[in-house]
Amino acid sequence: MKKGAVVIFARRPELRKVKTRLHSRIGESLALSLYRAFLADTLVAARQSGARVILAHTAGPAFPEQALADITICQQGGNFGERFDFSLAEAKKLLPAGTPLVLIGADTPQLSPNFLNKATATLRIHDAVIGPNDNGGFYLLGFSKQPIPVAAVFAHTAEEEPRELDRLLREVGFRTAFLEQQFDIDQPEDLTRLARLISHLERTHSDWIPRNTRNLMRSQRLISPTATPTLLLG
Repeated sequence: MKKGAVVIFARRPELRKVKTRLHSRIGESLALSLYRAFLADTLVAARQSGARVILAHTAGPAFPEQALADITICQQGGNFGERFDFSLAEAKKLLPAGTPLVLIGADTPQLSPNFLNKATATLRIHDAVIGPNDNGGFYLLGFSKQPIPVAAVFAHTAEEEPRELDRLLREVGFRTAFLEQQFDIDQPEDLTRLARLISHLERTHSDWIPRNTRNLMRSQRLISPTATPTLLLG
């Protein structure tokens, strides 16, 4: 099987357009800075995994994080599902036939290079892989052959998405595997979880720490610099 690829499906970093559910707690400017840190760490993890790195972003002027990708794609489509399907299909067209591909967002900077390698390795014996969020929906989707359109899945509630997607894939003969649950950073309480996780990674000398995220959260006093993983949101 050919070397894998990681597609990061992301919004272009823009004030008041990213991490909007955090605005009321940390403000628009810091929410943007956090998002940029998440995006940078995600791109770095993908690169360190040895995969081909593709950034599929929303339209707008160029931005610095694009330099961390091997290939950039401007999303196209009238809604989230259409942009999602377009990005998957476009990435497959740009890669050698048979390249295993996983797609993730920019909201899970804790995903390590080794974890991304594990997702790609799963595609050696499966046609598709799904990483479910523990609060519904999925944080990762991967294919070892031509992806099928999944826009219809997004018409369902978040809790139904992984089951519905698995059903859809199996109906067309795909062998599907599930990865362990993860969480993405969307709400203020997710920042608390991320602070605890970063503290744990540092205590255990993990081979992956999302350093851009860690450094920003510390500098802005979103997490305590002590060993106690306390979130300082005021």
